[in-house]
Parts: sequence; C-alpha cells; structure tokens
Amino acid sequence: MRRPRWSNQKLREASGSECTEACIAIRQFSQGPWQDLRAAIVSTDGLGVVSHASAAWAWDLLRQPPELVELTIRRGERDLERRAGITIHRSRDLDPAQAVQRNAVLVTNPLRTLVDLAGSALGRDVTEALDNALARRLVGVPSLEAEIERLSRPGRDGVGALRSHLRERGFIGAPAPSILEAHAWRLIRSTGLPDPSMERRVGKGGEYRLDFSWTAIDYAVEVDGYAYHFSPEHRQRDLNRRNKLRRAGWTLDVYTWMDVMKEPARVAREITETFQQLSSGR
Repeated sequence: MRRPRWSNQKLREASGSECTEACIAIRQFSQGPWQDLRAAIVSTDGLGVVSHASAAWAWDLLRQPPELVELTIRRGERDLERRAGITIHRSRDLDPAQAVQRNAVLVTNPLRTLVDLAGSALGRDVTEALDNALARRLVGVPSLEAEIERLSRPGRDGVGALRSHLRERGFIGAPAPSILEAHAWRLIRSTGLPDPSMERRVGKGGEYRLDFSWTAIDYAVEVDGYAYHFSPEHRQRDLNRRNKLRRAGWTLDVYTWMDVMKEPARVAREITETFQQLSSGR
C-alpha cells in the first residue's frame, strides 16, 4: 500500500536543522501506520480524532489501513488548511465520550467507527469490520441499533447505510422464531412432500430438537434467525449439536430467515432434491 505523502515530507523536515512539533512527534515513534496516525493528529494541533477506516484498522476490524489517514473534527472548530495525506471529516455529533485512547492515539469507539465506516467505505469493508466487531464482542446488535437511533437525523452519513446493511445481513428485522418456522412450514408444504414432524426430539433422552424432520430417512431442515442465533456461545452450541447429529447419520439442511423469505424457490427445490435423493437410497 502506498505510503501517505505527508509522512515523507515530515520526515524530510525532521532531518533538517529545525524541527516542528509535528516532526518531533514523528521522531518519537517507529515507522508504520500508528506513527502516521499520531503525526496526523499532531499536524491538526490535536483537534482531530482518528475515525472511519483508520479507526476500523486501529481496532483490528480491517486488515489494512487506508491510504489516507482519516480524522474527524467537531464542526465549529477553527478551519484547518488541507493536509496532504489526511482526509478530514467534520461532524456536529462528535462526543468526547466516543473517543478512547488506543496505543496512545485518540480513536472513535467501535460503535461510532462502524457508523462512520458504513457511510464512506465499500460494502465488503463494512461486512468485514462488522463481522470482526461482533465476533470479538466489541459491539452487539442491540448497542448498534441504539447508536443508529442516537445518531439518526436527516443527512447524517452512515446511519441509513449501516441500518440497511444490518437488515440485509439478517441481524435486525428478522421475524421471531415462531413466525419464521410458520413461513418455513408453509414453504415445505408447498413442495408436495409428505408433511415432516415439527419440533421432534431425537438423540439420547431427546436431547436434540429438530425444527422439521422426516425420521424414516433421517433428514431434517432447520431455520435460523441471526438475531436469535448469533452470539458466539449459541453459534458454537448449534455447530456442536449439528455435528453430532450428522455423525449419528442425520442429513441436515440449515436455512436462514433470508433464505426462507427472499429465496423460497431455491429452498423448496433444494429440500425436494435432498428428500428425493435420500428416499431413493432406502
């Protein structure tokens, strides 16, 4: 990744007989992205807070830092000249409580970072950052919803984009389990297959509950809503349970609410194909 131009300029300045406050700061730290962040803040006289993709990298939510350091300055602060190698965002809702020290650099907290990132980055970067933040428990879906609500106002970048991204990924807006299972039940019945058993318990002492199952061929269909199955512990329990069922000879097809609600034809076709393949082998 190409280095920001301003970093090289400041380093050349540091080699001369005179040194500004910014180049003194640069001398104190080794070369690298963290040095770029520190020097960028110094160059704005300490008014900037590391934000957007730069903050996402600082929180280990993105693998690579952006080409240009991104800082946010509270709207109403004095005007700053353009800085080579720095993108400066101005915000009226930057709260000091949303900035935290990370490696001696002032960075927006993960909640604020994700909202800002959603308004400026590519979808794949938002997905990567969101998945990492949730997996590492830096944020939760309820706290993200609260942050979206807190920052929601006309024209505020990132709010609508993050809300749409969460909805498209199935983190919010998913129907309750009973509603999802009702949709799945109607979908399965539309295939013309024999009616499956619902919520049947199998295994030693009935330890496993299956959403829909055909016990004669050891085939089960399960439906998940992200909002109800996302926590790392819950996901791990589901994975362990399903692995044990497969080792016991069960064939499992697992569908999300997005599969059931948005691609019902595909789901119906796959269930039918699996049922027919298993039935023909009996």
